[in-house]
Amino acid sequence: MVPGMLWMLLFACLVPASPARGNLVVVPQSPVLEIGSNFTATCVIVNGKDLTADDLYWNLSKTTVPEEHYTKINSTAVSVTIAVTGEKKEWLYCHSRRVSPINPRGSTHGILLKKAYPPGKPENLSCQATQEKSLIDSMSCWWDPSGRQTSDAPTTYTLTVVVSPETIYPQKTNKNTVSIPMGVYPFHMNLDIWVEAHNILGRAESEHLQQDADWFVKTNPPSPIKVISEESFPTSLLTRWTPPLHEAYMLFVYEIRLCAQGDHNWTYVPLTDTGKNINSFRLQKLQPDTLYTVQVRCKNARPGLYWSNWSANATNRTAEDKPSSKPNLWKIVTKDGWVQLVAKDPKFSNGRITSFDLKTEPLNDNLKNGSAVWEKILVNTSATGGGSGGHNLLKRVLLNDKPMKISVIAINSVGASPSASLVIPVKTFEPPPVEDLEVRPHGDQLELRWKPSGRRPASEFVLEWTIGDQVDWQRESRGTTRGLIEGNLERFVCYNISVYPIYFGWIGKPLTKQAFLEQGVPSEGPVVVVKDRPGHNEAELVWKEIPQHKRRGFITNYTIFYSSGSKLHSITVPANVTSYSLRSLSGNTKYDTWIVASTIKGSARGFNHSFTTQKYAAGEIEAIVVGISLLFFFIVLIMMLLCIYKEDVIKKSLWPQIPNPGESTIGNWSPDYPIKAESPKDNCVSGITVLTVDVCDIKCVSEDDKASLPLKRDKYLSEEHSSGIGGSSCMSSPRHSVSDSDEGSDVADTTASTVQYSSVVAVSGYKGQTPSSKLQQVIFSRSESTQPLLDSEEHPDEVMVGSRQSQNAPQEASLTEEGGGQPAVGALDFDPIMEEPGTSEESHLVAPASTYMPQPSGYRPQ
Repeated sequence: MVPGMLWMLLFACLVPASPARGNLVVVPQSPVLEIGSNFTATCVIVNGKDLTADDLYWNLSKTTVPEEHYTKINSTAVSVTIAVTGEKKEWLYCHSRRVSPINPRGSTHGILLKKAYPPGKPENLSCQATQEKSLIDSMSCWWDPSGRQTSDAPTTYTLTVVVSPETIYPQKTNKNTVSIPMGVYPFHMNLDIWVEAHNILGRAESEHLQQDADWFVKTNPPSPIKVISEESFPTSLLTRWTPPLHEAYMLFVYEIRLCAQGDHNWTYVPLTDTGKNINSFRLQKLQPDTLYTVQVRCKNARPGLYWSNWSANATNRTAEDKPSSKPNLWKIVTKDGWVQLVAKDPKFSNGRITSFDLKTEPLNDNLKNGSAVWEKILVNTSATGGGSGGHNLLKRVLLNDKPMKISVIAINSVGASPSASLVIPVKTFEPPPVEDLEVRPHGDQLELRWKPSGRRPASEFVLEWTIGDQVDWQRESRGTTRGLIEGNLERFVCYNISVYPIYFGWIGKPLTKQAFLEQGVPSEGPVVVVKDRPGHNEAELVWKEIPQHKRRGFITNYTIFYSSGSKLHSITVPANVTSYSLRSLSGNTKYDTWIVASTIKGSARGFNHSFTTQKYAAGEIEAIVVGISLLFFFIVLIMMLLCIYKEDVIKKSLWPQIPNPGESTIGNWSPDYPIKAESPKDNCVSGITVLTVDVCDIKCVSEDDKASLPLKRDKYLSEEHSSGIGGSSCMSSPRHSVSDSDEGSDVADTTASTVQYSSVVAVSGYKGQTPSSKLQQVIFSRSESTQPLLDSEEHPDEVMVGSRQSQNAPQEASLTEEGGGQPAVGALDFDPIMEEPGTSEESHLVAPASTYMPQPSGYRPQ
């Protein structure tokens, strides 16, 4: 025991310690541990006077190891056993519990535990000797590593190739592949190859690979490849090549594959035909006038592991032969009712089609062919191109009321094809169509499924698809109920798909459906307008369907949006509706409307359209006008009735009666003067009136008037004692009045246009005032006016003269007018205007107050 301890102490002294404090040593130092194993470490006290094994304990990654894992070796050494887990490095520390003045924190020593996996056995060792140019001078090997490894113990590999005991090629690497240069490749010799993996924890060796050196060889492909076409053999091609190595080194077997132009699948020649050391081969049973691509590869004829790569493409076309299949004959009905006869080149045209022979003949009632002549139609396009849409237009015919049989033969430079025939029936006697046609996308193609008619069997089916004016078709054999359209279809395009049953040459009635390879969002929305004019609370919207090429899918529905202000309304209608009437709108309101068209992929919005509803509903204005007109008519009628019923009242209100001065009694009245009537002259009406006045007491007259009274009296008592009220309307002799000038100018010149008026004006007692008992001063005045008198012949007024207010001077006045049917030229003015004596230019005459007469209503001098 003691020598062992000494050995450990010596080892501890020779190996530098990890982090340590005091006089403890842990052995072994920094080991690499195998993950999954158990590890034992020992802690030894060196020169510890006061320390014993009982004072020691262990920590692993700051975790105290339980004491049951400790083993006390002696009083100065303690070991611990732990399980190695995880891949990360860890520290294992040995600590002392006792402290001393020299070491107040106690003693510590630790070691770093590194972890790793032992190397795994390499598997699937493979090697290959690849030809570079014309030589093989190296070998490459690769394998699959096994097991796990960590960075603390990386795995390295050594590949060993033993040609003979004297020739060994070792090669080290830390990867799983390596290339060994060999100088001259050892053909026809056995090789022993293996790989060894090793790290700090051990070694592992792979299985030995023992094979002939030729077994590992991969040569270059044969070259060059030549493909030869022979005119006498239109269905074969002769292929020749050169082997990559001389036959002294190696014998080869070959593999050949080919494909026709446009075919993406290779056809392999069986190895039983090519699996031998040959350098040429004839490819047979090929299609005439078809371009083929040929490739060849090779490998060791003795059991070899690796085929060479395929050679470069070698192409050539087989020789032409006469067509071996019928032309693909079909018909296209145009919009104007004509039938276009079209044909595709035969599937196996075996050469370029230069012309078609066409025969058209109507069938008689017994459905037997009539006599017809073949006509030749030249073709300027190649068999692979065809005419418009890949077909050739042969002829345009107009069908009559009988079926027509069409026969076509395709001709190339070698010969003619079999004849293809087609019977176009009359529409009223078309054979029955297929049933339950379904069309759905299938990758980049459209798949069609249908059921044949149960009334009669079909000999074949024609699948037709059209887009606009482009038409294409293909044929399917009898008995089939499904087909894939072989043409190049476009996305978001609507195709009209039709299935025609062919009843031994007779074209049956088609069954048609529309389909999309892929649907999308419409490229534009519908354009909406308002039909006619919007009403008061309704408007009819109409829109056109989106053009077919812009729909990009089936329209599922339309959504109508319309708004006024912040209110938005929407209505959804089916896809077959192109008009809609909006109801319950507000009158005299502006609306914005638009339509959204939807497919299963999305929606597209059309342009906005604005309209304003009418202020009044239909017939409302007419009703208002009719109502107002009826009301106005009723009012007019009532007014007319009132006017008829109240005619006298209205006349008196609008045209009041004016007293006729000619019929007034004032013409016979004059104060204190006798009435002197003037005899009327012949054929005229006298406008002269006589006024008799009784002169009142001189005492009632003022002193100023006394002097003038004789003069005025002389004028009043002038020629013929005329009062001077008016002149004769018949140009009678002139008469002077008180209004004449002192010079006594003649009035004859003015009597025709001047009307004289007279009035009796009271000094007091105006408008019903009570006069005094004394004599009142009254002035009798005259005036001249050019205003003509108004006639009042129907109702003469009577003028009442008021009674005299004073007993001293009772007077009576009257006014008379002579007339003989002519209007009077005189008038009376009874306006009781009070004037001071001597202030008026008119003549005045003192009269008693009792002679005052009130003014007749409605009359005033102009």
